[in-house]
Amino acid sequence: MLLSRLLSIALAFTALSHTAWAEQIILKSTSSSVELIGEYKGFKDGVYTIETDLGELEVDARTVTCTGDDCPQIDSLVSEFAIAGDQELLNQLLIPLLESYSFSLDATLNTKITSDTKSTIKITAKDGQEFANITVFSGATTDTKNTLVIKSGAGKALLVGSEKVKTIPLAADALIAISSDTNAVKSISTGALRNVLSGSINNWKDLGGPDAAINIYLPQTSSGLVKTAKAMGYDISKLQAAERFDDLATLSKVTANDPYGLGFTSLSNRRAAHALSLVGSCGASVRPSAFAIASSSYPISFYHYLEVDTEGLPIFAREFLNYLTSTQAKSMMTRQGYSSLSVFENGLEHQGNRIVHSLLTTTKSVPSSEFIAMLRNLNNARQLSTVLRFNEDGKTLDPQSKAAFDTLISELYLGGFADQKIMIIGFTGAAGSTSKNKRKSKATAETIADLVKTADSGGLLADLQIETLGYGEASPLACEDSAHGIATNNRVEIWVKSVF
Repeated sequence: MLLSRLLSIALAFTALSHTAWAEQIILKSTSSSVELIGEYKGFKDGVYTIETDLGELEVDARTVTCTGDDCPQIDSLVSEFAIAGDQELLNQLLIPLLESYSFSLDATLNTKITSDTKSTIKITAKDGQEFANITVFSGATTDTKNTLVIKSGAGKALLVGSEKVKTIPLAADALIAISSDTNAVKSISTGALRNVLSGSINNWKDLGGPDAAINIYLPQTSSGLVKTAKAMGYDISKLQAAERFDDLATLSKVTANDPYGLGFTSLSNRRAAHALSLVGSCGASVRPSAFAIASSSYPISFYHYLEVDTEGLPIFAREFLNYLTSTQAKSMMTRQGYSSLSVFENGLEHQGNRIVHSLLTTTKSVPSSEFIAMLRNLNNARQLSTVLRFNEDGKTLDPQSKAAFDTLISELYLGGFADQKIMIIGFTGAAGSTSKNKRKSKATAETIADLVKTADSGGLLADLQIETLGYGEASPLACEDSAHGIATNNRVEIWVKSVF
């Protein structure tokens, strides 16, 4: 399908034998003198399929002209499809990605608003060739035919796809409580947050702050974020004593300017407001950040993703989906405030909380020798945001981890850590004996190492220096007073260290 880019290969075959094909056509490049001659096999979704001396090839019809009796009648090469979803996500994530992709093609994007819930986007090349005509629908839809539907949900939503309808992760995000920088309260427990959002707590003194009423700022009940929050156990649709906003950026601005304000929004819309850390009953806290979200250590993280029926999708839409995995697209997501599904790095020197948690929140006394050995290995190393956890079967990765693992393998294939030692390190929760947990954590690290080797079907990663380690319950990240806290601590981390 990328033969528009592969036509240069044909320059090496200018002396083709010109086999007498039964149904011969000639595809000539519109940008050079290169042409391909072969048997016409079909035309679908803007792509010619022909059999040539080079084998069966797929050619982007927008890049060639067709000559021959068997050339199909083509009325239009304009890709027509739709995108749908929450208006905030369309405006802040998907449409900016379309703009970025159009810019990479040296094309322009023009939008025409036809109603409150509908608009059209035309993408046109500089020479006037129209690439795509896209209908944009604001709101939910169950019809994915020829439509890219953007949605949000917890990690399990990444398993929604089927053989026909694909689920494509775009970016990670999180539900966060925000306040003014002038407010003395810098953290809140998940229980207290729920009580504030339910109206059970309405004074800052109950959160360790001044004796003043809490001014609560929330999104409109019809917003996609409210629906996502409800699905994750935070129903903020019924609270009457709150000021609600159509625009999340305005919500954050008002909260940031109110010393007694508390807002509830997404990390991607934090703006200048202060994001409160979430603290557990044992004192372990985590601040919402791109790294905390990507590593699944922040408890109320979620994903933005596409649901796509790939059958019959026009060529521009398919190429746009390919673009979404590019470095350029991920940079755009970061600029828009989203946590792209990239591999982030975080050195031990930036993880002071980790040391505090290791010393204060574990329920058992871990031998100091184990703790010192762990710190010695982690010193001068950088943790990757690829933190992996298993489903209940203990054998398969959970949805978030599967997406993170695939991203890590792609990064390894690109040679990003070719000159580094890869340390795969297992950790457990506090349940069980120290010796058993150490063995268990080492075994899970070895399982991940085996998955890396299995994914390397071409032997491209054979030279990687991989070390597997297990430190049991020596480094808890969360209090184990909930299922999420236990699951958070049972994990495999990936660290890299220079071998020079």
